[in-house]
Amino acid sequence: MCEHHAAETGPKLVDVAKMDRRLLLRGLATGTLVLVAGCATNAETGRSQLILIDEAQLQQASLSAWAQMRQQTRSWNNAAAQRRLETVGRRVVNAAGRGNQNWEFVLFDSPEKNAFVLPGGQVGFYRGLYEISERDDWMATVLGHEVGHVTGRHAAERYSREAATQTALQVAGSQINSQLAMAALGLGAQVGLSLPFSREQESEADILGINYMQRAGYDPRQSIPFWQRMQAGGGARPPEFLSTHPDPDNRIQRLRNYINQQGWGPV
Repeated sequence: MCEHHAAETGPKLVDVAKMDRRLLLRGLATGTLVLVAGCATNAETGRSQLILIDEAQLQQASLSAWAQMRQQTRSWNNAAAQRRLETVGRRVVNAAGRGNQNWEFVLFDSPEKNAFVLPGGQVGFYRGLYEISERDDWMATVLGHEVGHVTGRHAAERYSREAATQTALQVAGSQINSQLAMAALGLGAQVGLSLPFSREQESEADILGINYMQRAGYDPRQSIPFWQRMQAGGGARPPEFLSTHPDPDNRIQRLRNYINQQGWGPV
């Protein structure tokens, strides 16, 4: 049962899918509602998720953001590189069971060692990252990770968590009526919820990604030297508890452990 009344005066356990979003956010903010694990379970990860945005809304937002990105950032006109990106990308999305989704892979002419994905299947891959991706396995490591964000529904989940957090801060501020308290709550929300949650998503995308690349015929063991290469060129980093990405050493060790557990190693 997803819905249960714990006590007349206590918090209620509710089914997210059956509640009005505004009432849900207010209930989360005031502590009168508790979400029930399993009411919104991601079939790909087996993890319960809070989702407060319709898929159609997310797709529209994705298209708008992509159009803006394409307008503001110059594409890298390299036909051979584009073919390679699309070939690896298609293999990975097919392995993830998302081959029937519309995907777009674009190379951006920037020295940044970065890539991103939008929930609508738009993938941006920067020239700087392409130029150090010496092996297709390394490119598949990145693309598997980005596809993992899509299958993990991380954009919808992050939006939902942020929406609930912001509502909680507004309610708390009106009750306490103190700018100082609001500042403290803001810091608490950032360090205690938003950033650690992002690290959880990044770690989840890592594991999903190497599964996808392995199914696509790429060598998951190559994810280790790829992340080592990225770590070597990454420069100074904040402590992990104040970062949106996992610590490089922790990330690499986590992947080593998983690869060995799957029998794909040793690494």
